[in-house]
Amino acid sequence: MADIDDLTGLLGGLFGGSGGGEGAPDIDPEMLLKLLEIISKLGENDKNTELLNALRPHLRAENRAKLDRAAMLMKVIGLLPLLRESGIM
Repeated sequence: MADIDDLTGLLGGLFGGSGGGEGAPDIDPEMLLKLLEIISKLGENDKNTELLNALRPHLRAENRAKLDRAAMLMKVIGLLPLLRESGIM
């Protein structure tokens, strides 16, 4: 729990607070943990993005850009249930 307090203090310093003293933003450590978990999910590939990545060598350059956008959109859509469950949205 000390690591979370350190991180909260660091974030408070970044937002202009004194890291836990007067003027520091009120950051909920539980919400911060949920947010970090959701952000870590962005880096993971699921079976759908793996399929898109397998198709990449067979596509023209302009279609590869479309594939990249589709893969990112699929990741964002996959995060929506996590955001809803966490209470962030």
